[in-house]
Amino acid sequence: MKTTKYLMAGMAISAGCILTGCNNDSDLIYTDGISDTILAGGSQDIILDADNLDALALTLYWTDNGTISLSAPDVKAPANVTHNTIELAADPDFTNKTDISVDDGVYECQLTTRTLNGYLSKLGFTPGEKSPLYVRICSRIADNISPKYSETLTVNVTPYHIDTRTGFYLNTNLDPIHELFSHEDNGVYEGFIGAGAWENWWLKEGDGTIWGNDDITGTPFIISSSASAWNFWYPGISGCYYTTLDTQAKEWTALLVENLTVSGDITGEMEYDRKSNMWSLHTSESGEVKIRISGSTKLYNAATGTDDTAAIAGTISFGGAASRLTVAFSPASDEITFTAPGGEYDIIIDLNDPKGWTLSAGTMAPPAEGPSETLWVVGHNDGTTGGWNFDSWLRLYNEDSRNYGGVLAINSLWGYKFYKEENNWEDCWGMASDSTPLEGKLLANDGDNIPAPEAGLYVADVSLTALTYRLTAIESVHYTGLNDDWSLTPMEPTETPGVYTARIVKSADTPWGVKVVVNENWDIAFGGGAGYLRLYQDGFDGDNDLSAGEHTLTVDLCAGTYSYE
Repeated sequence: MKTTKYLMAGMAISAGCILTGCNNDSDLIYTDGISDTILAGGSQDIILDADNLDALALTLYWTDNGTISLSAPDVKAPANVTHNTIELAADPDFTNKTDISVDDGVYECQLTTRTLNGYLSKLGFTPGEKSPLYVRICSRIADNISPKYSETLTVNVTPYHIDTRTGFYLNTNLDPIHELFSHEDNGVYEGFIGAGAWENWWLKEGDGTIWGNDDITGTPFIISSSASAWNFWYPGISGCYYTTLDTQAKEWTALLVENLTVSGDITGEMEYDRKSNMWSLHTSESGEVKIRISGSTKLYNAATGTDDTAAIAGTISFGGAASRLTVAFSPASDEITFTAPGGEYDIIIDLNDPKGWTLSAGTMAPPAEGPSETLWVVGHNDGTTGGWNFDSWLRLYNEDSRNYGGVLAINSLWGYKFYKEENNWEDCWGMASDSTPLEGKLLANDGDNIPAPEAGLYVADVSLTALTYRLTAIESVHYTGLNDDWSLTPMEPTETPGVYTARIVKSADTPWGVKVVVNENWDIAFGGGAGYLRLYQDGFDGDNDLSAGEHTLTVDLCAGTYSYE
């Protein structure tokens, strides 16, 4: 059997072995290459079920080929030197394939129904039809060495249909709450979203691909589907946003609809209800009515960022039929005709379905009562105060999902509960069964006292929609973002629990504001504005207005405030 030797170029040899002064072939180190790789996996027919997306569909495993031998016995090759890639193909020649990168030293891969179906969709498999899937391992040890392939494993698969036109708008917990739509089925998703100021979100495609921000400072409208991606965030103005996400251009845009004006047989300014994502105008005109609807906009994109002063002014208008409105980004609007009922009624534009917006004449439901700004916490500090007092609260940070966050100085004798209003002992949330001091489920107007952890400072995160609570003990507090420097600088605790200070020097622009990071964990950070801290928000408003020079930054985590002196 002929053995091929490969010169070890472009690969790191273990420290302690330095090759210098090679004058002939005897000075060079060679390897016989990668050992044969044996691939195995499921051989039965695989029928993918859209109702069991997280079920295990296919397991692949192969022999350890990470160890190679060298021509010099006293030289040790690095561990796990071989880099393996799984190749999936729709044909035995692998001309139409997709690659799955595998971490070095890993020799197994498990694919769920969701993940495998996504790969099959990209490869052009027909939903509902059984077809062979070809799998092999491609192994490399250096750029100058040809890769080595395992024998091909063939598995029969039947994929399910993927809706490639609907993009699912996810909240910070990755729960789908809205939809965007790709009218041309080309990866460009559009729709109207009633977004809160600095609202965070993700987009998930039908094949399971999740898009977020590209994780590069100063590029909030550039998108990425990599594992390091962050969530997107809207500008600091709540309102109606025509949102476009383009997976081809790798950008998204937020067009704020500032107002809508009705002209023609009916005139007036429409009002927007963000919760219902509807515009309305109260009137009493009857019979056949012809109107025009247009308004002003502000565009935020990759060039403007979330800077309000840089946002691009424009116009928007609606046309088409009342049962299927069209939208144009020009001052001229088409005439819309509809039959109005007698008496008083509301003209309503419903923007919830991105496949087709509608105009109707009816009764606009009154806006739902929004959540209160604070959630009171009582009993968590009775070991310090001597009783149950309404003296601590968590601040609302997500209005839509009723999430509250803040810091509690806990020293409790009997546990605690959350209360809706100050001095209201009726509307409260207690602990459900199978909960712990650090996390668990809540019961509205019921449940036991939540057992308190050992005394100390804790970040508290509560959702009154999901009925959950979570506490995280505070070990350290840092600030970041000053002068656009995103390294972590420690803050010093004071004698007052929860109060931290730092001497800062303002010397450059701070375009994204200062944030306070707990436990050096970027997932637990406070931002805010107007002197108030909010959990999981962007940096403080107004930091760029600070004069150059020294200041003292003080944060009171328990009171939820910050200040510069």
